Amino acid sequence: MAGEESAHFRFVHLTDTHIMVGGKWKARGGNFEFDTEASLRRVVEAVRTLDPAPAFAVLGGDLASPDLIDRTRVLTPDEYEPSYRLLAEILGRLPCPVHFLVGNHDDRVAFNRVLRRDAPTPDAPNYYSFDHQGYHFVALDSQEPGQHGGFLDAAQLRWLREDLKQHRERPTIAFVHHHPWPLGLQWIDTMSLRNGEELIDVLQGHPDLRWIICGHVHLDQAIQRRGLTMLTTPSTCVQLSKVSQAPKMLPGPPAFRIVDLDGATLSTRVVHLHGSSP
Repeated sequence: MAGEESAHFRFVHLTDTHIMVGGKWKARGGNFEFDTEASLRRVVEAVRTLDPAPAFAVLGGDLASPDLIDRTRVLTPDEYEPSYRLLAEILGRLPCPVHFLVGNHDDRVAFNRVLRRDAPTPDAPNYYSFDHQGYHFVALDSQEPGQHGGFLDAAQLRWLREDLKQHRERPTIAFVHHHPWPLGLQWIDTMSLRNGEELIDVLQGHPDLRWIICGHVHLDQAIQRRGLTMLTTPSTCVQLSKVSQAPKMLPGPPAFRIVDLDGATLSTRVVHLHGSSP
């Protein structure tokens, strides 16, 4: 398409920010505490230095996680709201608009109150699509309330099929929090997208959808099958071991993904912010 050929822009994928007002993350798979607010501020300042600047940012889910401070009970939306407000304040320094996904640690009601005030119902799922310079983007909501893994219900999959059908001539990139394909790491693969193959079947029905970008796993990996590539992006805070089959968390380094689009060419890299601990 002419629109695709003239495309020249970049975006950034930031994920698993886990903002929590009132405490630090006490990692159960590692002997440390981590300040997720400080690490996200470092990432935002790094994004501000990019040249060229990104056209937009995609926040890939697990945005706020005050539930990690007190794991003994289920928090209310009112208790989540301060963390989403803090997230909005931090992201206000980004040099570009933001598109949000939700993850398993998020609270949809509080998210909608603070970051999606036009939600049709208080707990409405957050899936949608948008366009930029001839490219089409779909953002999915894989949260399954009360579960660490993810799921896409029949209504969302019907919407996705129709959306892709309407944009059949557009090059398309998909975003979802949970990984649809296993990474080969036993612990995190127990918390993947339960109906991942169903999603992949839908995506592979689109003639020009070659990339799906995920969060959730707190590490970077690429898997390609039958012309579709799945990318995972590390967290802006705590990372997971790439080699341990048992739960093992690491205190950073904070990271994010840059994606550059030049016509039909996509190139991507992950930036790790090494140095002093946040």
